[in-house]
Order: sequence, then structure tokens, then C-alpha cells
Amino acid sequence: MKIWSTRVFIGLLILIFSFSQLPVASASSVNASKVEEIDTFVNNQMKRHGIPGLALALVDGDKVIFMKGYGKADQTGRPITPQTPFILASVSKPLTAVAIMQLVDAGQVELDAPVQKYLPEFRVADLTASGQITVRHLLLHTSGIPATACDTKINAKTIEEYVAELQTVKLDAPVGTRHSYCSGNYNVLGRVIEVISGQSFGAYMQENIFTPLDMRQSFTSEQEAKQAGLAQGYQWLFGLSVPTQHPYNPSQLPSGYMISSAEDMSHFLISQLNDGQYADTNLLSANSVAAMQVAGTKRGENGGYGFGWVIAPVGDVPAVWHDGVNVNFHSLLLMQPETKRGAVVLMNSFGIVAYEGAYREIEEGVARMLADLEPAPTSTRLGTVYLMIDTLLAGLLAIVLFPLLRMRFWRRWLLVQQQENRLPLIRVSLRAAWEIGFALAFLIGIRVVIVTGLGAQSWVEVLTVFPDFVLWIWVFALTVLLTGVIRMKLILQTRQAIVGDDNPAAKASAI
Repeated sequence: MKIWSTRVFIGLLILIFSFSQLPVASASSVNASKVEEIDTFVNNQMKRHGIPGLALALVDGDKVIFMKGYGKADQTGRPITPQTPFILASVSKPLTAVAIMQLVDAGQVELDAPVQKYLPEFRVADLTASGQITVRHLLLHTSGIPATACDTKINAKTIEEYVAELQTVKLDAPVGTRHSYCSGNYNVLGRVIEVISGQSFGAYMQENIFTPLDMRQSFTSEQEAKQAGLAQGYQWLFGLSVPTQHPYNPSQLPSGYMISSAEDMSHFLISQLNDGQYADTNLLSANSVAAMQVAGTKRGENGGYGFGWVIAPVGDVPAVWHDGVNVNFHSLLLMQPETKRGAVVLMNSFGIVAYEGAYREIEEGVARMLADLEPAPTSTRLGTVYLMIDTLLAGLLAIVLFPLLRMRFWRRWLLVQQQENRLPLIRVSLRAAWEIGFALAFLIGIRVVIVTGLGAQSWVEVLTVFPDFVLWIWVFALTVLLTGVIRMKLILQTRQAIVGDDNPAAKASAI
């Protein structure tokens, strides 16, 4: 009787335990078939567009429900895995924002305190404005520091040196009046972290974020990341993905040069989706997490910006996210607060055409499928898009090359017209002047667009990011310029030759 009672008691315990597990299983509303659909979608898109490599992680609540690598990590064909490190680019910013909010939680930093309270040496060109910029302004990109003045600091080797170089920067708006995305804001925050903690930025991140979140493939050193299998970066060059090497910039670690894997970033995402909690680790207070994910300033027409997060739809699904663009890496960290689902997408390639087309298609498709929606209809293959663009660029270049290649024949025509006293001097001179003027105006116009639209500071910077288009722009412009210069030179030589002729009539006509 006692044995039977014990068995019944144990059976009841097992039954109760089994039922107690049902809510946990059903809480993950992204079922296996949906995960399989997302996997198939990403795999197909990778093949359609010829993207070199991608790592994906999906999160539902406090669980990682899927991780996978697609494509190659380098030229050897080494496969991408969920543990492969990638340069995060601007996805570094949410990590830096968390570090700042940890110091806020600890009472060591006040959001509305002037930055100079923590960095007395912090300056921009306007001394009054320098004292008005607060920690909150930096987090929201409302300090007034313009992208055109702070994204590239070629002399700085450390975060401290980067901050020092901002002393000549002129603000493009009064402090606190407008969101103007600039990575320099987060580099200054990185220096605040160093000064308050008494540690290097890298050491602070390792001790207070990477280690607590069990982020074992996350680094603030390129050398360490390479030893752990850092993915090779690729750039798109007229439709071909070409492996490229670019300088790693430690002075911009807080804004764009942290390194991590899809698996590690899924841990970070879980902490942001669960009030700062990951497993047994409480990384941040619930209040601070909530403050990060609320729009503190307007961003564009349909979105806002919080502390290291963009608050705007992705694929028409409400989301909190941040993407990152480096010279040869692209990344996206995405959360859907209403469902507590999220995704990490890391790519080891970048190109403006790919970014605006194939990359967005993949990311928006994943976002929609996580929200139980169908992905948008697939777009034109990236290879086909590049073929059309390359054909157009080649056609335009052929148009301007044709007059240059025919310049020998044009010179003969010029001599004949002059000898027959029929040379339309004004017309041919205006044509040469127009070619020279057009080439110069074209380059100046593109330069204005680069500065005002892209926030770049030099042709070298733009060449680094858009090598194929910048190369074409310069070849096109220099071809037109060379044609005009040669044409003008031939006009002058022809007149001199005729004027120097012994024929009095020719001399008279030339005069």
C-alpha cells in the first residue's frame, strides 16, 4: 500500500510538472515551421543575390530559438557560423548606450548633466555650446555635432584623442534642437565611460557587458577577433563581391568598431527584451531599459531615436532597432516589443546598391515573418540590378569617350575649315569651354552632394565606401575635361599655324 501510494505520488508530481511546462512551450509563438520558413527565405535570398556571408539569430522572449550561418567567412570558403565574429559598425551604439545606463543606475552619471562635468576638457568650436551639451544630447544625437565634421578623424588613435579633435568642430544646429546622426556623439560617451570607470573602454565592456552576458566571441581588439576567426569583409565592385582590407579604427570603438557574433548579440538582445535580464544576470534596471527604447527625439517623418535605438517600423512592423554600415560589413539588431521577438543579422559585405535592395529585402522579410506576416514580393536579383546599372554607366562613358577618340579627325576638319576661311571660331571655342566647364561643375556638384547628403568629408572617404561609383565619376569627368582641354589646344594651334603661313590671304583671314 505504501509502495503504491509512493508511485501514485511520484506519478502525480510528473504529471503536474509536465503540465507546468506547457505554458513555456506554447509561449514561444514562433513555431518550428515558421522558423523553417525564415531559414528557407534567408537561404534562398543569399543565393539569389550572391551575398558572400550572413549570420542569423532569432530570439523569442528569453530564448534563442534559431541560429545559423550562411555563405563564406573568407576566400578559403570557411563557412560562416553563429559564432563567427563580425565588425558590428553602428550596432556598437546600443552596447555603448547600455554601458552609460549602467553608470546612470550606479548614480555615477546623470543624463542631464553637462558632459564637461565628467570631461572638463571636452570642447567644440563654440565655447558656450560646449558647456550646454549633456549626456542625454549625446545619446539622442541632438548635441548639434554634424556628421560632416566628426565621422572621420584620421589623426586620432585613441578615444581620448578623438574627443580632443572635436575642439574645432562647428555645430550645425543649436544644442538640443534637432536630431543629427553623428557617430562622434557616441565616441564622446565612450570617453565618459573611461573617465568615470577608470578603465579603458574595452576593459569596461569586457567586464560589465561581454562577460555577464556570456558573450565569448565579442571583442574590442581586431587582433583578438582575428585569432577567433573574424570574418573577411567584402565590397561590391560593379556587381562583384571583392574581399577588401580596411584600417581598424580604435578611436571609434564606441560608435562603430566593436566586434561580436550572432550568438553573442542574441544574448544582448534577450537582455533588452526582458528588462535587462539575461539568464541569471541582471545587466541593467528595467527603468533604464525602458528609457533606452522610448523615442527621445524625432527621427525623420515616421520614427524616433532613443538611447542607441531607432524606434520605427521595419517591413511595416513596429520595431526598435539599429543597423550598422561599415566599409565592408553590415549589421542589424531588431526587436519587436509587442511580441518580444527579435533578430540579429550580420553580413560581411557592403555596397550601396546591395544595401538599398537585397539587404533590406532580407531584413524586412525576416521582420515580417517574425510578426507572422508574409514577406514582401521578392525584388530583382542583385546581379540583374548591377547589370542594368553597369550597362547605363558604360553607355554614358562611351558617349563621352567617342569625341575624345575622334579628336584626330576633328583636328583635320578644323584645319580644312580654317584654310577655307569657314572656321566657326566662336562655336568651336564655346564647345571646348562647355566641356571643360561641365566637367568641373560635375565634380563640384558631386562634392556638394557628398558633403551635404552623405556627410562625408573627402573624396578619399567616399572612395573607400563607394569605390565603383567614385571611380566611374572621376573617369567620366576627366574624360570630358581632357576632351575639352585637347579641343581648346587644337583650336589655338590651328590658328597659330595659319597665322604663321606665308600665304597673305591666309594671314588676313586668320586675323
